[in-house]
Amino acid sequence: MQSQIEQLINLKNTWMASHITEAEFPTPLSEKGLALYQSQQQSCELVSSISGATSNSLSIYPVDCHPLTIRYSLVLASKWQNEEEEKEAVLEYLTQIMFEEGSPAQLYVGFFNGKPAACGMIFQSDSNIALISDVHALPLANQQELISEMENSLMTMIANEGNSLVLCRY
Repeated sequence: MQSQIEQLINLKNTWMASHITEAEFPTPLSEKGLALYQSQQQSCELVSSISGATSNSLSIYPVDCHPLTIRYSLVLASKWQNEEEEKEAVLEYLTQIMFEEGSPAQLYVGFFNGKPAACGMIFQSDSNIALISDVHALPLANQQELISEMENSLMTMIANEGNSLVLCRY
């Protein structure tokens, strides 16, 4: 199963890169953002289950239109909050994400008090294993609670479909 998980992570990273590598005219800023994203993806902690009570403070929506892609991108790019130029590059990269019918990835945005505050991704290939990754929340006072709630919600979605799952924390 470990090799299947590694293959799934590689497929996810290839899919994420394809939005720039397959673009006809990628911008230099989006290419820099891809490089920053990829460097952050070099190591992950694999988790097969998480415990603990979760609140219901997030309203979670699948990203199915460009305005939600922008909100997802804003939340995830906040990981690079200490360096404004890096954050801008990652934001430029992430906003290039395009979805096609049958995409192996589904992005989610969690709204807290009516504003985008958390994000995450479920990536599934042909196997019965789903990868949860890129879970993050804005640097608010309850950031860790929002991350935990997003992780739990995505894990519940996968478990309800009867698939095996693994969470990759970066």
